[in-house]
Amino acid sequence: MVWQSAPQRAGNRSVAREGRRGTRTALPFAVVGLTALVLSVSGCGGDRDEPAKPAVTVKSLSSPEGLVSGDDTLIELTQADGGNIAGAKVKLNGVDVTGSFKPNPSRKSMLGLVSGLKQGENRIDVVDAAADAKVRGSLTLTAYPIQGPILYAPQEGSFHCQTDTFTVYPGGPTLTAGPNTDPNCAAPTRVDWVYHDATKSGTAVWQPYDPANPPANVETTTLLDGRTVPYIVRLETGVINRGIYQIAVLGDPKKNPNPSAVNPPSEFNGRLVYPFGQSCGGGWYVQGRSMGPVGGSNNSANGAAGDFNALNDLPLSKGFAVANSTLNYFGQNCNHIISAETMMMVKERFIEANGPVLYTMGWGSSGSAMQQSMIADTYPGLLDGIVMLAGFPDNGGPQSMEGRLFYNFQLNHTKGGTTQNGTYSPVPNSPYDPTYDNATAARRAADPTLLNWTNAEIAAASGYGTYHSVRQQASFWAARTDSVLRPANQGDRDNVMGGAGNSSVFNAVIGNAEKYSPANVVTSAPMGVLPAPPVSLLPANPTGLRPNVNDHNKNILGVDPSTGFARSFTGNVGIQYGLNALNTGLISMAQFIDLNRKIGGQDIDGNLRTDRMRADAEALKRAYQTGMIMYGGAGLRSTAILNLDGLNNEFTGAGDMHLKFFHFIVRARIAAATGQFANHVMWTGTANVGSFVHDPNAHHTMPVQAPRPAHTGRSLPAMQEAFFGMDRWLTAVVSDRTADSRAAKVVKNKPADIVDGCFGATTAGAADDFIAEPQRFGGFSTVFRKGNGSNSPADVVEVSETPSRCNSMFPASSYPRFEAGEPLHARTMQCQLKPVTVSDYAGYAERNPSWTGSQQEADLAALRAVFPGGVCDYSKPGEQEQPLAGTWIRITPDNGMVIGHPLAP
Repeated sequence: MVWQSAPQRAGNRSVAREGRRGTRTALPFAVVGLTALVLSVSGCGGDRDEPAKPAVTVKSLSSPEGLVSGDDTLIELTQADGGNIAGAKVKLNGVDVTGSFKPNPSRKSMLGLVSGLKQGENRIDVVDAAADAKVRGSLTLTAYPIQGPILYAPQEGSFHCQTDTFTVYPGGPTLTAGPNTDPNCAAPTRVDWVYHDATKSGTAVWQPYDPANPPANVETTTLLDGRTVPYIVRLETGVINRGIYQIAVLGDPKKNPNPSAVNPPSEFNGRLVYPFGQSCGGGWYVQGRSMGPVGGSNNSANGAAGDFNALNDLPLSKGFAVANSTLNYFGQNCNHIISAETMMMVKERFIEANGPVLYTMGWGSSGSAMQQSMIADTYPGLLDGIVMLAGFPDNGGPQSMEGRLFYNFQLNHTKGGTTQNGTYSPVPNSPYDPTYDNATAARRAADPTLLNWTNAEIAAASGYGTYHSVRQQASFWAARTDSVLRPANQGDRDNVMGGAGNSSVFNAVIGNAEKYSPANVVTSAPMGVLPAPPVSLLPANPTGLRPNVNDHNKNILGVDPSTGFARSFTGNVGIQYGLNALNTGLISMAQFIDLNRKIGGQDIDGNLRTDRMRADAEALKRAYQTGMIMYGGAGLRSTAILNLDGLNNEFTGAGDMHLKFFHFIVRARIAAATGQFANHVMWTGTANVGSFVHDPNAHHTMPVQAPRPAHTGRSLPAMQEAFFGMDRWLTAVVSDRTADSRAAKVVKNKPADIVDGCFGATTAGAADDFIAEPQRFGGFSTVFRKGNGSNSPADVVEVSETPSRCNSMFPASSYPRFEAGEPLHARTMQCQLKPVTVSDYAGYAERNPSWTGSQQEADLAALRAVFPGGVCDYSKPGEQEQPLAGTWIRITPDNGMVIGHPLAP
């Protein structure tokens, strides 16, 4: 990979490589500091005896990184002494554009939307009106096509337009009347007016508003500043960066039908909310037709939020603006750089049309939280604060894949298979289908090498608080790693790892003829005959579209020349699965050895195999460098973060992917990278969950917990508290005019009531329902009693015989690698190795005093055979483990990287 950094200038000499201003020169593996885009020059040229005019700072408010989409940009001019700019002209590439600028008294500056930029390098100069040679300030910008790419090139080749199925507002038209044949899926931009009618239900609260024939009664809303205004929204819809975008803001269709940066809507409070969309499965090769919601509102006849794409009541009703794009929905685009690129361009469009923003707040659940943490860290400045619900650190974690490995081990390598699932009614997720177990029962019964495993023991070895999380992870959550469309009950798959939705997940707009299928595919295979060939009903199509995160991010990870597919950064060589369960007496030594001998891995197509996986070193390096494995110590250190559980299926025993440990991984990464996490606040107990009776067969935690009543009524008020709490936090930060760093301001200005804690002390909505308590990773699982032996960051893990009050109410489960000794930051995708040593099994030895002599030697010999290269040494960083290479990374068409800014020391 060729590394590049935005260039520096020394006079007229370029001293770096390609960037916003220079000619590219190769300089591999170097990070060069970014020169400020704002160049202030006083009294350049002319008569030296004439007093120099005050310097003028020239900056782009819409493209602060100097990367412009399209041909216009919002420019602000500020005189160094704070005075009015007089006797000056503004030129774009030598052409006078002074007429574009107007005074902005509140900002003590001049604002102007400058149009006419050419693709490539552009220069804006402020010069003396009487002498062009006297330059007071300059700025160089680089303009790109409005449909991209800017940050991620080349763009994905196969891309399905969906403007003809994107509904602009409830009951309204689609963006285009018929199929879109434009190569970039572009469509004419349109503006609609809608109003909010709370007497209607659900999304019907949004009704079309005709300025020529206004409805008789229009609802009013009260803004943050106390003004009451008609609840009418201006809705702009178009296509930017090939994604469908929307901008929604309160407005007046008569007084200001066409707002601008110098004449913004008077109802707009200056704050922008950017909600991201969830998921990741199926997030490739499509434009998309959905946007992420905000929620947190019951302002309708049936109490539903009524959110519809950018139309979100909670922010809009108070004068916040909302902007969004279909490519900021991970279920339609699971690539953090494309998401950041799209957000940058949509935010640029918003500022050009509505003026400067006070701050930008990110919002969203699940896959939307992935985007927020990844973008905030790698592309600082796009998001000032983020509200993450049911969140994750990134889209590269191995937990779902490992859930599938545990389930496959149980299904194919244990005496009972999954027959115990037949005792549950219903089993969460896919219902139990005995077909596979029945077909393989005779083989398993006759195999003397197979051991008995209960569901509780499988859960114990995995670390999940309930067995059902193993099963959930193994099914559709792991499907994003499986590129073959597999039928149920064929080869090595039952109905959990095969069948619709559990493999080869695509958006429905993509036809079977386009989908990948390996050259050696077969249409059927006997159940339980291992190793099994790839089974699919699709004919061989080895050059078809591959539905997995790696191939969707192949510009980042690179292409393996031996396969033509994206490189993979997932590895599990050396992991001692079930180590804590062994040392705490939940499984036997024989089970521990057997599990690690047979758990295996999966290949690049998702085929299960007996060999472990070793990460591709180049992919691993690039994943760390680009933030695909989120770092936590770059932009996140200066971001205000509120992290809510949103979902808590550990509480019900139903199992899920949205588990609490992911929230703590985000905190641990910030702490590991920066030494603190004062800007990260966690709220637990915000989810509405049903009553829970502990199922001891599916849930291994100790002790058995008493039945619990339903926990409801907290979700809506918690979301509202989070929204307005984040507003107070960010408003205080941007109002702080001290010389402190942004990171220091975020911590200093955190409101006193925005603290860690959980809901559930008394009654939902009561003032005393919130328990202020430091949130630490803990619960009833045995790994929390003495810890997992790792050097996790301080104050992040609770190691205690008795969980805290919040952890007693809402216990976290563990996960496979934490059980194996990985620190909680969970950045070690492929560990370094050490020899098998008896000290790793001290807990087992203490519980089994007779484990000495020949038996001990035999077990250690068996483990050395299982781990011929050694076991994970989690006291050391993983292979290729490193910080983010820098911020504002661009991926170039030659598979190189441009680093916008090196990391601060």
